[in-house]
Amino acid sequence: MYSKRIEAILKILEKCTTLADIGCDHGYVAVEAIKRGFALRVFAVDINQKPLQKAIELSKKEGVYHKIEFFVGNGFEPIREPVDQAVIAGVGGKTISNILSSAKEKVKHTKLVLQPMKDVEFLRRWLFENGFEIKEEFVVNDKEKFYVIIKTERSFNIEYSEIDVYVGRHVRNRSKESLEYLLRKKEKLRKIAEMKKENKKDFSEEKKVLEMIEEVLNEW
Repeated sequence: MYSKRIEAILKILEKCTTLADIGCDHGYVAVEAIKRGFALRVFAVDINQKPLQKAIELSKKEGVYHKIEFFVGNGFEPIREPVDQAVIAGVGGKTISNILSSAKEKVKHTKLVLQPMKDVEFLRRWLFENGFEIKEEFVVNDKEKFYVIIKTERSFNIEYSEIDVYVGRHVRNRSKESLEYLLRKKEKLRKIAEMKKENKKDFSEEKKVLEMIEEVLNEW
């Protein structure tokens, strides 16, 4: 059993022929995707050789090395063919958007599972503005750290609100984790706004997001 974060990513995967694990780190998702029958072939990519070597060792230990191709490289650059599905997890939202921006043609028919460590609002807006529909979004609490996981793919008709960007569509699930995440985010923003107000700095952005969170919580 892996961490709740890794298990949540695996849970949202669909069965496919080819899967790319971008920023694969130690290869947990790549290896388990094969073992659990989510993919027939996996391309595992990491920018650093050291974690990739760990992933190679894990794949050999679990008997799936022959079904995974390993690459040292940046994003989708080393992959020479389209993939059905891709996971980009454990990096910032801006990094994810840069990876996707550099691979727009490669991922135009790819289902994406994204797990940003920060800048989730930036990533949501980038996805919407670049023709990606957020099909599903949820929050997982792993050892008192909250992670947002997004399932997205290209679409022709994108409609979204500022609440979709700043709060997120995970609220549609009405889950305990979503509520806890929102309450924690609200408290953090409140403290930042108070600090900025005391220092006579502009806190309009925090105020705007707090109002959105309050609107969502009032409808919970």
